[in-house]
Amino acid sequence: MWGARREKELAASCGGGGVEVHPCGFWFSHSKLVMARLLSALATGMGLLTDKYMLGATNFVEHYAVEFHATDAQKDFVKAAMYGGAILGMLVMGPASDYIGRRMGLIGCSIITLIGALLSALAWSENALIVARIITGIGMGGEYPLASSHSAESSEKTSDGARNVALLYLFGSGFGQALCPMVTYTMDVAGVPHEMLWRWIFGVGVILSALGLVLRYLTIQDSLKFVQSKEAEGKHHDTTWTILSPYWRAILGTAGCWFLFDTVEYGLKQNDAAIFSSDGSGPYTDSILEVLWSRLLVIPSLIFAPWFLTKTSSKRVQFVGFLGCAIANLILAVAYKQLRELSALFFTFYIVQLSFQSLPGVTTMAISAEIYPSMVRGTGAGISAAFGKLGATVGSYCFSELKNLGYISGIFWTVFAASSLAMLLTAVSIPYYNGNTLDEADALARDGNPKRAVKVLFSGPLKHDGTKSAGYESDDWTEDEESS
Repeated sequence: MWGARREKELAASCGGGGVEVHPCGFWFSHSKLVMARLLSALATGMGLLTDKYMLGATNFVEHYAVEFHATDAQKDFVKAAMYGGAILGMLVMGPASDYIGRRMGLIGCSIITLIGALLSALAWSENALIVARIITGIGMGGEYPLASSHSAESSEKTSDGARNVALLYLFGSGFGQALCPMVTYTMDVAGVPHEMLWRWIFGVGVILSALGLVLRYLTIQDSLKFVQSKEAEGKHHDTTWTILSPYWRAILGTAGCWFLFDTVEYGLKQNDAAIFSSDGSGPYTDSILEVLWSRLLVIPSLIFAPWFLTKTSSKRVQFVGFLGCAIANLILAVAYKQLRELSALFFTFYIVQLSFQSLPGVTTMAISAEIYPSMVRGTGAGISAAFGKLGATVGSYCFSELKNLGYISGIFWTVFAASSLAMLLTAVSIPYYNGNTLDEADALARDGNPKRAVKVLFSGPLKHDGTKSAGYESDDWTEDEESS
C-alpha cells in the first residue's frame, strides 16, 4: 500500500495524471544513469582492490603455510613472483588495450587474475605457489594502466581525471589493503587451522576476482574519448612509437617516480608484519592487528587526496608526498632503536610516513593516466606501471633480505633515499598542467602533432582561451632554444 501511494505521489510531483510526465521520466533515466556509472566505477575498481588484497596475502602466507617447509629464498620469491608477472602484464596488456579497447583488456585481466588466485588457493608446493603468483601478477599488472586510463578517460571533465583516479586508488588501495589483514585476523581468532587458513585467504581473492569479472562484463564500455582517439589515429596512420617518442621526458618522470614509489610501498607492505614483530614479543595476531590498524589509519589520507587534487596540481601533490615520506623515514632511520622501545611513538611515525605515501600513490597512477595521448595512453601508462612493478620487485626482495639480516633501520634509510631521489625527479621531469593543458595537448596529438603536444604539456596551466595562466614560466626545455 505504501509503495503504491508513494508511486502516485511521485507521479503527481512529476506532472500528475499523465498530463506531463517528462520530468518524472527524466528523473528515472537520470537515476539509471547514475547507477550505471556507479556500477561501472565499482567494476573498474574491483581489480585494484583484488590486487591490493592479494598483495597483502603474501604478507601472511609465509607464516601459515608451514607444511611447505620453504627456504628463505623461496619465501622471498613468492613475494617477488607476482611483480615479475605484473611487469609482463603491464607491458602486454597496456599496449594491447590501445588496440582491443579498455573493456576487453579489463575483462581479460580479470580472467587471468581469477585463474592465478584459484591456483594460489590450490597450490601443492612452494614452487607451485610461485608459479600461481606469477600468473596472478600478469592479470594484476594489466589493471594499473587499464583501470587508471579508463577512469581518467571516462571523466566528464578532463580536469576531474586525477580526482577520479584518486577515488579509484582510495577504493582499491584503501579498502583492499585493509581487507586482507581483517580477513586473516578474523579466521585466525576463529580457530581456522593454519594449513587451511592461508588457502582461504587466497580463496577470498578468488571470490573478489570472480565478482570483478562479472561486473566488468555487464557494465564497462569503452569511453567516448577513447573511441574518438582511435578514429583520429586511423586518419593519420601514425605508429605508437611516432606518437609516444616525443614524450621521452614525461616517460622518464612517470616511469622513474613510479619505480621509486613502488620500491618503497611494496617493499614495506610486504614486510611490515615482520617489522612490527621484530622485537619478538607477543603473539603473531598482535602483528596482524598492527598491520590492520596501519591500513585503516591511512584511509583518511586517501580520502584527503582526491580533495587535495582539486585544489592544486598533481605535480605539487606528488612532491609534498615524497617530501613528507622522506622526513618521516629519516626520523625512523636515525632514531630506530629509541623509537622501537616506545611502540606507540614508533607506530605513529610509521602511520605518518604511510599517510604521506598515499599522495604519490595516487599521483604516480593519475599522472601516467592523464598526460599521454588517448590513442597510446595504455602504452604510456603501461610502460610507467611496468617500471613501478620492477621497483616493487626490487623493493620486495631487498627489503626482505634486510629484514632477514635484522637490519630494520636499513629499510628506513633506503626509503629516505628513494623518496629524496623521487622529489628531484618530480621537480625535473613531471609537467605542471591543468585540464585545459591536457585537452589542448590531446587535440594536437590527435591531429598528428605529438611534438607540439609535448610543448603544450610542459608549457604550464592554460586558460579556457588557450593562453597561459598568469605568473607561470614554461618548463619546456626547447622553448629557450627556439627563442634564441
